[in-house]
Amino acid sequence: MSGFSHLDATGASRMVDVSAKSANRRTAIARAVVELNAPTLELLKARALPKGDVLTVAQVAGIMAAKRTSELIPMCHPLALTHADVRFRVVDQPPSVVLEASASTSDRTGVEMEAIIAAQTAAATIYDMVKAVQKDVVIREVRLILKSGGKSGLFQADEPLLFDVPERPLPPPLPLPEPWNGEGLAVACITLSDKGYAGERADESGPALLRQLAELNPAHSRLFLLPDDARALRRLVRELATGNWGMIVTTGGTGLSPRDTTPEALLPLLDRRLPGFEQVMFAEGLNHTPRAVLSRCLAGSIGRTLVIALPGSRRAAQENLSALLPILPHALEKLNGDTSDCARI
Repeated sequence: MSGFSHLDATGASRMVDVSAKSANRRTAIARAVVELNAPTLELLKARALPKGDVLTVAQVAGIMAAKRTSELIPMCHPLALTHADVRFRVVDQPPSVVLEASASTSDRTGVEMEAIIAAQTAAATIYDMVKAVQKDVVIREVRLILKSGGKSGLFQADEPLLFDVPERPLPPPLPLPEPWNGEGLAVACITLSDKGYAGERADESGPALLRQLAELNPAHSRLFLLPDDARALRRLVRELATGNWGMIVTTGGTGLSPRDTTPEALLPLLDRRLPGFEQVMFAEGLNHTPRAVLSRCLAGSIGRTLVIALPGSRRAAQENLSALLPILPHALEKLNGDTSDCARI
């Protein structure tokens, strides 16, 4: 029971004594999604629902709930909030309202519960305001997306926020990238691994992939290390693509674990996807293991840069890349403006 601060030695619940903690600024943001049907959403946007302006009422309800959280959650401390707010984003497809509730204080304990209660109450208020025209509203994905301050430091989901918050520092790639100003193909391989970046595990996939890519006779090649951080990956790939690197291969982050965010990081950057590449990698993986269905390999282009996201497993990454190697020279030629006919003679 010692792992839970709100339980005593016998396992009984208790309010944690925070008097020894130092007061500092703490902020939390929680998110909820309210699914509506299209007619209800149009009425909401037009402020034409029977009970009036839905989002204004929901905002006020969320703020009021944040201030009264300690009266609802038994072991929460009463806090003097310095700020509370609720913001909304109306989404046409699928019809829904995404809302975020923010709470801040300068105190000895955090405001995660205040933000979550505010988000839940604002979402429930939306339901109350629209239930006259729609009964099957769904409230989903109520979760914490940011927490700052306190001993545990910063937690932030890797996705855009409705609130403006200071960006957390990005881990720099190892080594730092430089633009490629020479002639010929520059190839970058990016290994995504928290333990590899921290020096706690030897990187096997990256060097193996660079050896395979030597078949392309690149003029320059470099291996980069990053932790599983979507923002850091986006920044590095963007820098390499604008720095004349012709091919970027990533390894890691294509699975289903919470830290596997490589496809989500790369998709917004791509000008075009290459579904044929993805189908070849998927088929090759299935030739070796049924678990290949769990992989979310990705391929596409950014300008004249070819981008391929491979699994983190050395064997799987090599197998996927081997399946693509025969077509890569031609693909790179076409990407760089070759106008010759692709048809077989």
